[in-house]
Amino acid sequence: MIRVTMMALAMVLVAGCATREPPQVETPKVEARQPLDFRRTTLIVRDIEKSLALYRDALGMTVYYDQQLTSPRLQRKGGDGVNRSRLVLLKANDGFVGLLGLWQFMDGPKPPPPPAKPAFAPNEIVVLFNADDLETRFEKVRAAPGVTIMSEPTLRAYPGANGTEIKVMVSMLTDPDGHVVELNKALSALPSMK
Repeated sequence: MIRVTMMALAMVLVAGCATREPPQVETPKVEARQPLDFRRTTLIVRDIEKSLALYRDALGMTVYYDQQLTSPRLQRKGGDGVNRSRLVLLKANDGFVGLLGLWQFMDGPKPPPPPAKPAFAPNEIVVLFNADDLETRFEKVRAAPGVTIMSEPTLRAYPGANGTEIKVMVSMLTDPDGHVVELNKALSALPSMK
């Protein structure tokens, strides 16, 4: 009798569960991935070893690719008619996006030093890095050959996209070829772009 009653109770419970609507769970919104990745920025440099002293040795980027190339269509040919160049790709945390290329043309006349110009002028780019160890890394950057310090690490507050305030230690410099580099340390959580 107890066995029949337990079976009947189990059947009622199963039947009740089967007719109940499942709870509505909100599915998180997943933004569609664009068919476009921004892979790298390539800087044309006069002396790739000086540039590596900054980007590889002082900033700590890792060499991902280092090859001599020939580019016959470019007009910087050497005496033998070949246009040799060296391309070095460096990475920080990702080997697919966010790469930095350094490209030096080996043949032809040596380009003159970059003219003095104001930073943040049209036709200029700014290469930005976030470093958790800004204090230590900044001193290595300061000692790199050809680097000009524009501003020491200074606290800045920026408005965030969602109405919050983003606090950042910001430092500015130029590399041996005059490219502007911003070296920062985020003190607030940076918003996700996803």
